[in-house]
Amino acid sequence: MRYTDEYVIMLLVAPPAPLPLNEKLSKTDKAEIKKLVSRELDKVLKSELKKVLEDELAKALRSKASKEEIGDITKKVLKKLYRDLSYHHPYVIDRIRI
Repeated sequence: MRYTDEYVIMLLVAPPAPLPLNEKLSKTDKAEIKKLVSRELDKVLKSELKKVLEDELAKALRSKASKEEIGDITKKVLKKLYRDLSYHHPYVIDRIRI
């Protein structure tokens, strides 16, 4: 069967649209589609969330106020640790050699 040049050009310029499927999806098909979509969303959201969190943490840790807060918290923890060791476990401090 020979096609005319006009028919070939028409097919190249505007190819026919695919026909829609007319069958109903079963419950297993729907469940499988949900699983596939949720997996893909999880992948995308995890990568984007990781990037956003890293950027925000980097911004927060660069500020002077956060560094001072971290220093204050560290000092409090060390003071409580020292106090606990000196009262409840004095032998630990006695073993420290200077």
